[in-house]
Amino acid sequence: MDDPFAEPSNTRQAILGAAFRALCEHGYANVTIQRIGDEFDKSPSLVYHHYDGKDDLLLDLLGFLLDQFEAAVADGSLAEPSGDAAAGAGDDVPEMAPEAFDRSARDQLDDYLTAVVDPASLDDPYAPDERFVTVMTELRAQAASDEAYRDHFDRSDRVFGEYLERLVREAAAEADGDGSPGPADDSPGPDAVDAAEVAATLQTFATGGMFRWATTNGGPWVAGSRAGIDRYLEAMLPLVDASGAGE
Repeated sequence: MDDPFAEPSNTRQAILGAAFRALCEHGYANVTIQRIGDEFDKSPSLVYHHYDGKDDLLLDLLGFLLDQFEAAVADGSLAEPSGDAAAGAGDDVPEMAPEAFDRSARDQLDDYLTAVVDPASLDDPYAPDERFVTVMTELRAQAASDEAYRDHFDRSDRVFGEYLERLVREAAAEADGDGSPGPADDSPGPDAVDAAEVAATLQTFATGGMFRWATTNGGPWVAGSRAGIDRYLEAMLPLVDASGAGE
């Protein structure tokens, strides 16, 4: 995954970039304000001036990354925002390159699911790498005992859930366009499946996959889990009510 802070436009972004690099290098348990300051190319004292402690800074980093992602998909086209959408994002939220979403909905779903159980296999500058998946798992674990982290991941799950629901609808519409049967052919049939239900299942798989990948040495479960979720999608996408796809 390329450094999203390679060209910071202000002091906040520079500090968050230092935190991002220190976190990826040292992990949650070993990252400190001092180590973040060591990655900062200005006076390390500025880090202490802007943040009360490590968790205050890391929560701001998580919020920043989520803001970046949310702004990129806010206009409903899974492309970078423009006009009012970009202006509403604020100067602190950089534009996400449209290439990150310039693939079919099914391809995006496939990359999302692969990233959480086998991130090393993805050769994409926008895909999370192994270290990023590990540190995000470490940070999510803090939500078990820290309400501020829990609030963040509540929001994160909501944002990614909406994104996945949109992808599921668009992937179902793509399948229908290829001639596959399903509710999208006309009106939803009696066996129609709610896109939100499929998205929730994928999201739960992803969360569990991240934890299992980050806490084991891999093994047959990776290929087996990936094959199982593929079969689930093959069975469910033809049944998804694709109305509203692309809106």
